[in-house]
Amino acid sequence: MSRDDCLLAVDGVRVGRVSDPADEDELAAVLAEASRANEAVIFCGGGTRLGLGQPPERADLLVRLVRLSGVIEHHVRDLTVEAWAGTTVAELDRGLARHGQFLPLDPPLPNRATLGGVIAAGEPGFRSVPGARPRDLLLGMRAVLGDGSRIRSGGRVVKNVTGYELTKLFTGSLGTLGAITRVTLRLRARPEASETVMAALPAADSAEQFADRVLAAAAAAPYAAATAVVPPGSGLPGLPDDGGFRFAARFEGLVEEAAAPLAAITEAVGEAPQVLGDAGEAALWEGVRDFAPKVPEAAGALGLVVRGPKKPLLRAAWRLAEFGPSLAFPNQPRVLASLPADRFQAALAAVEAGVSLAVETAPPGWKSANPVFHPPPPPAIRALSRRIEAALDPADILAPGRLPR
Repeated sequence: MSRDDCLLAVDGVRVGRVSDPADEDELAAVLAEASRANEAVIFCGGGTRLGLGQPPERADLLVRLVRLSGVIEHHVRDLTVEAWAGTTVAELDRGLARHGQFLPLDPPLPNRATLGGVIAAGEPGFRSVPGARPRDLLLGMRAVLGDGSRIRSGGRVVKNVTGYELTKLFTGSLGTLGAITRVTLRLRARPEASETVMAALPAADSAEQFADRVLAAAAAAPYAAATAVVPPGSGLPGLPDDGGFRFAARFEGLVEEAAAPLAAITEAVGEAPQVLGDAGEAALWEGVRDFAPKVPEAAGALGLVVRGPKKPLLRAAWRLAEFGPSLAFPNQPRVLASLPADRFQAALAAVEAGVSLAVETAPPGWKSANPVFHPPPPPAIRALSRRIEAALDPADILAPGRLPR
């Protein structure tokens, strides 16, 4: 990734200068100098999700962390690894594969996404098995704060925390609390086999029927490692483009565990599912994984994330499909959608009360002129966020304004 890629990812905010520290000492010195000069700082790893949140109010200095890269210690027997935060997910996974292990995270664009960036974004991947979120897999971390001081939290064992567990605060903080420099992560044994099935959903279903059918299909596949309702019209390899939704379920584990319950899914969906071959399975889940950054960008559209109770959320996915591709995860409270910016108000009207919506990605300048969060976070949540930021970044120089105030 070039410097320009990181600069372009900052929505309409002019960046004064760029720094590429080679280690923690250099990073600490850079941040201490920025603090003394009251310079606003933005951190960048692979730049794959730098557009999340609100545009920062200012950005005097952009600090790229990709030079802090590589595995520090891999404890094979303990299924843990410590690595520098600038290590890409794909690079780590290639090393773990030699030992029959993997990191069960599925961030978009893993050849560019860095471990620190994935933690800072806090996004779940497509896997719905317990313990597969970034906050669950992060056992320990080190970070450098805005004034150049260093902190550490957690370690390489599961129960090792007394006092405040900063790892949870940094997960999803979008670079507003400090620069994550090294992480200790929980691993899993690589599955012996996997099998994915996909079945068409009736095009004549209403929103209510669609939600009921998807929930029934998810219930028929209780041991699936991942489930998704993949949309028409996405244009991504492996995703259908024939005008109808499809329910997909992936099963992982030993050979006997990876066998899909075809009869149960057929009864729930109303059609016999198709078992995908290796190439089809890989293309499908790569398309699901990369949906958020690729689909809206390809169309010059808004990229949304919608959260809420499962049934209203699935009804929202069905209605949002009128405006563009919408991808639902039945076992997660999350829907991703892409739609033209001029249809945004109509899309808002299609979302029920009790369901929240955030604009993740947008054409340049759109976020600076429009609210990002709908509805806005409650005052109590915003006040708590401000107190946490004030404790760790009292000078308010780290991506100021990127999270709601």
